[in-house]
Amino acid sequence: MISARHFHSLMLALLLLPGSLPWTPLAAANRLAGHPSPYLALHANDPVDWRVWGPDVFAEARAGNRLVLVSIGYFSCHWCHVMQRESYQHAAVAELLNRRYIAVKVDRELHPDLDRRLLDFVEQLRGAAGWPLNVLLTPEGYPLTGFTYLPRADFQRVLEQLDAEWQQNHAALGASARELFDSGLLQLYAGDQRAAQDLSAQQLVDAFTRHALESADQLQGGFGNTSKFPNVPQLDALLDSLMLGTSANSEVAEFVQLSLQAMRSQNLLDHVNGGFFRYTTDPDWQTPHFEKMLYDNAMLAALYLKAHRLWPLQGYADSALQTLDFVEARLGHPLGGYMSSLSAVDKAGREGGAYLWSSEQLATLLDAEELELLQQHWQRSEIDGDFLLRPRQTTANTAGAQSLRHIRRKLQIGNGASIPADDKRLAAWNAMMLRALTLAADSHPRFAERARQHYARMLELFFVDGELIRFAGNAQIFAAVFEDYAETASAFLQYARRFDDQQALRLARRLVEDAHRRFYTQERWQAEEKPLIPVARGKWVMQDLVFYSPMTLWLRTALDLPGLDASVRDSAGNMLHRLTPSMMERPYYYGSFILLRARHPG
Repeated sequence: MISARHFHSLMLALLLLPGSLPWTPLAAANRLAGHPSPYLALHANDPVDWRVWGPDVFAEARAGNRLVLVSIGYFSCHWCHVMQRESYQHAAVAELLNRRYIAVKVDRELHPDLDRRLLDFVEQLRGAAGWPLNVLLTPEGYPLTGFTYLPRADFQRVLEQLDAEWQQNHAALGASARELFDSGLLQLYAGDQRAAQDLSAQQLVDAFTRHALESADQLQGGFGNTSKFPNVPQLDALLDSLMLGTSANSEVAEFVQLSLQAMRSQNLLDHVNGGFFRYTTDPDWQTPHFEKMLYDNAMLAALYLKAHRLWPLQGYADSALQTLDFVEARLGHPLGGYMSSLSAVDKAGREGGAYLWSSEQLATLLDAEELELLQQHWQRSEIDGDFLLRPRQTTANTAGAQSLRHIRRKLQIGNGASIPADDKRLAAWNAMMLRALTLAADSHPRFAERARQHYARMLELFFVDGELIRFAGNAQIFAAVFEDYAETASAFLQYARRFDDQQALRLARRLVEDAHRRFYTQERWQAEEKPLIPVARGKWVMQDLVFYSPMTLWLRTALDLPGLDASVRDSAGNMLHRLTPSMMERPYYYGSFILLRARHPG
């Protein structure tokens, strides 16, 4: 049998082999034609015979002893489009995939647990991962190797060499892949063991704030020193530590406010059209990665509303309400609910094209007086020869404020129509929006009305025969996952309290109890009820990642709900006091759970 070390070396070596083949276009509709996921539908005319993720994939792979290529991406991902154009629409690549592999195209937003597991695998294998994410699985579902974007020649070499190795050594390779999985070396989902010692709630909060500040950029806000993401769960946990009085550290308050100000004043925010981008590719918040996600904007709006309660004179509520107005205008679905994202790539195929301006475009769109006003009051950030625009300072009280608002409207009309949207409506993400609208209801009556309307529409869109579904209009295709239950229950409880709605309260209680029955087994949480690939036992404590830990959301809701089933309440009470080595070593990733413990110290 091939050893784990030899196995890893072999998989890595596949990316280093030379060679090249010419490109020949080929187009033919495949089985993704008409798929309800806009991302999958984008691949309908690839010459690759794409399958949809499902049990038949592995039945076919086992029958033909073929490896499975799982290619994961999402609609608003720029490099996903690049790899499609370079590789998946290439005749020779498609012929190789169709002949030797079972090729599966996955929308990461519809299968978040599969995406997370394979992302973790590639991160451990290569040290970094992202999208497009490409992982090769054995016919039994064990990962062999994986990578992100590869140029076409490199990708084709990997496919050819891996196929050759599989034909010669498939038994040994399959056994080694299974051995590697069983060893736990690549199982980030294996779950921690109980900690050997306990810590008080205050000690855990102190550890979290200390760890967060070690990663904090004290000069420019945010975490890290490369790309910058909003990191809402961590900022929210720091806010909680201040609001609960568990952190008296002035450094925490200064850092949170610095981050809030940086995100809304620099180029994470689109100052012309509104809405936050997903992240910036630099540590200075200057160069955005241009997709706009519903979840980022909903979570950031809620974060700014929460910060307003602590610092009411900083204009944080205005930032939140403007963000919610952007979501309403640009991500509101014509049939109700909210769409998933706006693409990074405009309809002409240019990354950021909807947000960048040339000097010639500005001169064509604006007259001389308007150009002068723009020069005085707005700053131009150059990106690849064109410009992003943002105000130099607030213009609310300047003499030219009305003219500047008129200029902004002209700019919005100039480029705004060129942004494709992913019109999927997902339960968890729409629940995040309900939570933000409910928080905003105290700020202006229009948001109270929007919250009521959105709650009613969520009942229509995401409940079929009384069961929660993930993807509106597609109950039979995509099952709801743990995050859908946790986010929806949390939002419904918050809505019930704000509007004294007993129906929402009953639904929150039922979702909490159903989630416990579906996703909690042997004291561990699984993110998906019936995974198709081999999985580890589940998580004893779940981390905050881009979203809040679904376990923490579920637990907070369970502890606050009246009339909950006694056995579920007891389970929640026991769960609250869990402590793991990972929590003690890397508390930054457990902020929401640590602060929940501080809120319930008993």
